[in-house]
Amino acid sequence: MGREDVAVCHWQGDVAEVRLHLDSQELTLRGDIRAAIGRPEMKAVTLCEEGVRVTTDRGDLVMEMVEIEAGRWHKALLKPPPSLAQKLGVSADAPAFVLGVVDDPVLHNALSGAVVDDATNASLLLAVVLDQAALGTASQCAITYPNKHIWMLYRKGKTAQINGTQVRTHMRDLGFIDSKSSAVSDQLTATRYRLRAD
Repeated sequence: MGREDVAVCHWQGDVAEVRLHLDSQELTLRGDIRAAIGRPEMKAVTLCEEGVRVTTDRGDLVMEMVEIEAGRWHKALLKPPPSLAQKLGVSADAPAFVLGVVDDPVLHNALSGAVVDDATNASLLLAVVLDQAALGTASQCAITYPNKHIWMLYRKGKTAQINGTQVRTHMRDLGFIDSKSSAVSDQLTATRYRLRAD
């Protein structure tokens, strides 16, 4: 996901060819220069003679690019990242049926005004899966509504009772395929599944 390229970059006195990756959270540089510049850090993004200049409190990043590529990167860097609600595909017009407890403030905010009490009326399903029992309940609901996508949300980190590999194995064993993933918050991440068509 995101935009990727290779370019000569100038950053904090260093000049090197690096691999660039831009996603909804940050611009990362990998190679002889390694850095991560969060979108909130970007004070200004401008076209310059060399290509694109990103102004930050840590200094300016200059990415050398031909004019057409510089224009594309400039536009991508200025484009506001999608909200969590947009990434999940939920809204008042496309509400979710939620399984589990939503106590994560970021997720709670994204779902505000976009939840229904009956799965039949939902555009998609969303399950907060924190243990094996919740995983079973969520997958059974997904089987009951095979024409709806289900987002499976689970905790990040080693202390999580259920991780992405366990969710993926469980869902694939039931005939589901994963089609999208998204960071949710510092605590949660998500993967979207749908029952594979015969």
